[in-house]
Amino acid sequence: MHRQDGLSFATLRAAEAVIDTRSLTGAAQKLGISQPAVSMHLGRLEKAIGTPLIKKLGNRIIVKEEISRLIRQMLDLERRLRTVGYEKNVSKLKVGICTYTAPLLLAGLGRLGKIKESVSWRIADSRRLEEMYDLGQVDAVFRALYPNEMGPDLISEYAMRWMGSRELAEQTKRNSGSIPVVLTNPQSPLGIVAREWLRHRRVSYDVIGEEHDITNAMKLVANGAAVSPLPGFVFDGNPALHEDCVEVIPGGLEIRYGMFFDDKRFNLRLAIDIFELLQGELHRMTPPPSAYQGQGLAHQ
Repeated sequence: MHRQDGLSFATLRAAEAVIDTRSLTGAAQKLGISQPAVSMHLGRLEKAIGTPLIKKLGNRIIVKEEISRLIRQMLDLERRLRTVGYEKNVSKLKVGICTYTAPLLLAGLGRLGKIKESVSWRIADSRRLEEMYDLGQVDAVFRALYPNEMGPDLISEYAMRWMGSRELAEQTKRNSGSIPVVLTNPQSPLGIVAREWLRHRRVSYDVIGEEHDITNAMKLVANGAAVSPLPGFVFDGNPALHEDCVEVIPGGLEIRYGMFFDDKRFNLRLAIDIFELLQGELHRMTPPPSAYQGQGLAHQ
């Protein structure tokens, strides 16, 4: 019983997720667990420390800042302890880039100059990057943010478009059935945002596959298999894809990206340089204009 009542790092991470999102639902989405599980961890924490972490005011959640600072300090110490041996053997700083923005890195890498010689790159989906950063396996990450997540100081917003083949767009206009879509998994930031966007606009959809690799998502879109939210930069230098694909569901999907970095190892100037490079590439290409005319599918 004594062991069960003690504080585990899982409980502290659940509390940190509540602090970051100011929401039990948001914390559950971020951690990939159920909301009752988050409430259970919160109850254990409050029982152990003898005071509530949060206070509810209507639909708002107020976090006690002095407790949240202590939780962050404890987790920060745990993460640093994990990397004691790791840091001694590292010659290059490791930066994680999520799969949906990795093509931007290749496009603008030359503008980093000598910086690229001191950095190595890791490419993974946003959720995996979050885990790698928490475990100290990377020193910085550029990833999508969860809804309501209180991100870092370096944040960029970007609109993706619901793209599909022209043939699929015509079929969708003729039929009132569900639209086949390919999304990232429902625990990932982009997967959560996309599903909430579709539900909010009452778009009838059918997830025919979950895909974290943007190249595979583009192939499925180009082959007419499904609709998927894609950033405009994927059409840069690919006129065939641009000609064969149109915006099937009107309206952009706003997604936030943030640059997280360990300021004990990572220089702020370097973090800003990498962030500005990726942000600049994100906005260099505007998404292709909507080719869908008339009443929106969300209202049909």
